[in-house]
Amino acid sequence: MNTLSLRASDFEPGHRVAAFQDAVSSMCKLDITPADPETFQSHTEIGLLPTLMTGQTMHSACTVVRTPTLAAETGDNIMLHVPVKGAFSMHQRGGQDVVCGPGQIYVDPNEMPGIAEFGEGRTEVFYVSIPRGCLQSSARGLNAVMRDTAAMTPQWRLFLRYAQSLHAELRLLPPDQALQCAAHVQDLVVMALGAANERMEIARGRGVRAARLKAIRDDIEQHLTSTELSVDWIAARHGISQRYIRSLFAGEETTFRDYVAVCRLRLVHRMLTDPACSGLTVSEIAMSAGFGDLSWFNNCFRRTYGRTPSDIRAEALAVAFSRN
Repeated sequence: MNTLSLRASDFEPGHRVAAFQDAVSSMCKLDITPADPETFQSHTEIGLLPTLMTGQTMHSACTVVRTPTLAAETGDNIMLHVPVKGAFSMHQRGGQDVVCGPGQIYVDPNEMPGIAEFGEGRTEVFYVSIPRGCLQSSARGLNAVMRDTAAMTPQWRLFLRYAQSLHAELRLLPPDQALQCAAHVQDLVVMALGAANERMEIARGRGVRAARLKAIRDDIEQHLTSTELSVDWIAARHGISQRYIRSLFAGEETTFRDYVAVCRLRLVHRMLTDPACSGLTVSEIAMSAGFGDLSWFNNCFRRTYGRTPSDIRAEALAVAFSRN
């Protein structure tokens, strides 16, 4: 995998700053202006993968600008800025003026022009750039923190530690393993954005929870007979955690498992009372509705309807035949 190093000190003293500025503009699509050209220091280590870029940067005081022209050359990536030492201020078109320091993360849409100020002393920042399409499943969580800072939650800290480890070992990894690790980094970002989205929805109140629960119930109804239907499968489809789904059903004084069972029991009841299904055995109907444990199914059915499935079927068919 490709790794690049860019140091201001690598250039000839007489035109060090100008040469460094040209290199940064070409490689990073940024214009950089040192506060003091004589003492300016900058060092960036970049790791390049097809679906991920990592970077470890140190700057002395400077101003970094992404002009509209340079922004147009960056591609549709999301850059995550994580200060390790020191802080920087940031303003991007469409966002607010923010200051980002250790314990925070800044979410940067690369195609948006902006300006960053690195103050006195030594500022160290770790970067990860990911194609926006790889984060599509967490679009709502991503939009909530775009062009703004977010607190370093446990999910973000887990992402940071893993990404830093990958950056440190990248040149030693075989290409296939490096790509696999890049996918892991993307998954951790999706998880962190999903957790942020859950907190945002909880803060908005009951109305959003009800809308989320309705969407999940509708999905359950549409996939009721699928063998894949489970709380982790639904969580992945909706970009939220299993814990959050369980809390939604707990608010309705039920569980995900019980809700699915009730829906499947209703389906079985309809089939048992439908003459068109008279050629199917009770076991075949139960299995087709998604029940894998027939003993558990029979217990649930008797507890819900007060009679056995065979009793319900016999009564319904008797009524149907009496009408003919």
